[in-house]
Amino acid sequence: MPIDTNSKKMLQVFFRYDRKRTHALANSNGLVAHYTTADTAMKIIKGRSMWLRNAAVMNDFSEIEYGKSVMLPVLQGELGDRYRAALNAISEGLADDVMRRHDQHRTHAREAVFTASLSEHDPDDQLGRLSMWRAYGGPVAGVALLFHGWATDLEVEPSLEVGVSPVLYGGPNDFAREFAEAIAHIEGNKDFLRTFDPQIISNAATNVLQLSMFSIKHPGFAEEQEWRIIHRPYEWSSALVMPCNVTIGGIPQTIYELPFHNPAKGVEFNIPQLDLNTILAGVMLGPCAYPETIFRALRDEMSGAGIDEPEKRIIVSHIPLRQHW
Repeated sequence: MPIDTNSKKMLQVFFRYDRKRTHALANSNGLVAHYTTADTAMKIIKGRSMWLRNAAVMNDFSEIEYGKSVMLPVLQGELGDRYRAALNAISEGLADDVMRRHDQHRTHAREAVFTASLSEHDPDDQLGRLSMWRAYGGPVAGVALLFHGWATDLEVEPSLEVGVSPVLYGGPNDFAREFAEAIAHIEGNKDFLRTFDPQIISNAATNVLQLSMFSIKHPGFAEEQEWRIIHRPYEWSSALVMPCNVTIGGIPQTIYELPFHNPAKGVEFNIPQLDLNTILAGVMLGPCAYPETIFRALRDEMSGAGIDEPEKRIIVSHIPLRQHW
């Protein structure tokens, strides 16, 4: 069920930075790439679901701690006081509720979050990001699933309880700049926000703090231009995003599967706005030992998943594989 007009406006007030970046990406006709192994890419396509992994086993799990360290001095300073005053102007005691929930969440954030990483991708780029190929290339063969940028707007199906957040690269000053803009919009819309149940406003305010904590990275990683798909099943569960046990890199683990359109699986999976045939712009094959073999396997799997003309969507980067002897 789509979000009603007033709720959408309310979310735009709180998620000011996310909405700004989402609209810019959609208007630029840009793509986002999900770098993974060819084996995982095949399973994602066959199962018609994106894999969301626990932050504790991700390559960059320590960055959650970085996000905490960036936000803390801002929330404890003058901007934090202004934020709390803006919330209390909507409903007395709202700020205490939001900050209490945020403090509780910070203590177990790493274990409670399941995520997948995306990287902004120029439609004319035929090579991909070397840093990503180094992480996923070699004998296992790296693949980038290329999605249209407008697909990052998961507002279209709120029942998924999944957020897509652009990463902010920087320190406390960079966060403070965006946070101040968000506070100004809360202050300017306080009369409108008062029309909502305070619990709904508390949920939105808490969510934006939590997503921010997962989406702030050191500026040294800025070339990645990352976005994060984020799901917190212990707080906001969805009947459509289900857990599954898999083994990745020899590590057995629980993932959550974010479904793509698959009405044959059940009426609840009739999600045309997430139809792989529509949102998947292409698949890029990185440096590997057997590109022709992987090309054919990907083509057949994509065809079986109902993706039209798969051979025209597969891009072979032709980056030479560095052998390690």
